Amino acid sequence: MSYLIYGALSTLVWGMLVTSSILTYYSINTGGHDILVQVARWLSIFLRRLGKVIAGLNAIWIVATGLFQFSNFYDRCYCNSNIMAVGRDAAYVIISLASVDIGSMRAAQIGGFSLAASASTIFAVFVGLFT
Repeated sequence: MSYLIYGALSTLVWGMLVTSSILTYYSINTGGHDILVQVARWLSIFLRRLGKVIAGLNAIWIVATGLFQFSNFYDRCYCNSNIMAVGRDAAYVIISLASVDIGSMRAAQIGGFSLAASASTIFAVFVGLFT
C-alpha cells in the first residue's frame, strides 16, 4: 500500500507541476493585468509550491518505508500473517530467503539505483546544456 500511495502522490505532483508550468507560460506570454492573468499567476505559484511540498513529504515517506522494511520493523506477527482472515491462533507465516533470492534482490536494488542515477545525470546534463 505504501508504494501505491507513493505512486499516486508522485503522479499528482507531476500533474501539479506541469499545470503550474503551463499557467506560468500563459501568464508570462499573455501579459497584461486582467483578472484571468492574475489568477493564472497565483494558481501557478500555489501549485508549484504545493507540488514541491508534497514531493518532499513523499520522498520522506518512501525513504521511511524503505527503512522500516529493511530494518525488520514490519517483521511482527500482525504484519507477517493473515490474522484478519484466519484469526490470531491460526495465522502464521514462514519466510526463508535462499542465497539465490538475496542475490537477485541485491541485483534489483543495484539496477534500480543505477537507473535512477543515470536518469538524474542525463537530466542534469540536459538542463546544464540549455541554461
